[in-house]
Amino acid sequence: MNKNEREAKRREQSEALYAAVGRFVVKFEQLCDQMTMCIISVLGLNGLRTQGLAWAILADFTADPLLQSFRAVIAELRKNNSNDMRILKNISKRIEKLIEERNDVLHRTWFIGAASEQQEDFSKVDSWKFKKTKTGAEYKPREGSVDKFNALSNEAEELANIIFQIIACMGFNTSFSRALKVEEDGTVRLPKKGNNGLPLRK
Repeated sequence: MNKNEREAKRREQSEALYAAVGRFVVKFEQLCDQMTMCIISVLGLNGLRTQGLAWAILADFTADPLLQSFRAVIAELRKNNSNDMRILKNISKRIEKLIEERNDVLHRTWFIGAASEQQEDFSKVDSWKFKKTKTGAEYKPREGSVDKFNALSNEAEELANIIFQIIACMGFNTSFSRALKVEEDGTVRLPKKGNNGLPLRK
């Protein structure tokens, strides 16, 4: 590989990494938007006539308090339905983990495009972050790749679509299991096709 070929490959793979990080940021915010819309929809179904009041409360919520509110609102209405509560527990844990991933990805330094003169593969990127501990600063390295960032994006997208189905179930006053499937390990998934006539976002 000559110098020009190496530089072209470095640019191409670096841009792919930038795009993958950006995709995750967008998909994560879409997940947050679905949680917001779920809360507002449920409040409307239960008597709130002025949607602006809900927006006034939720407008500046960051991801974690938004999740806490989403979980509490759904639990308040479905706490007597054990199946729905199991579904809520699974997706809430996954969202918690994704919030941690999102915060870590965004609040660390990624060295995209940085490479030694001998390097010919730029598909993986190193990063660093330091965390304060009782014993001083702890070095927290992390490697990233397009596949790893896309996996986070796909999880955010799936969770957003799951919440979309929960909104539909709340509107139809039906169990979440009518629109969602639960794997043997308790993981909630979208069925490949619509279930019992409920809308299913593609």
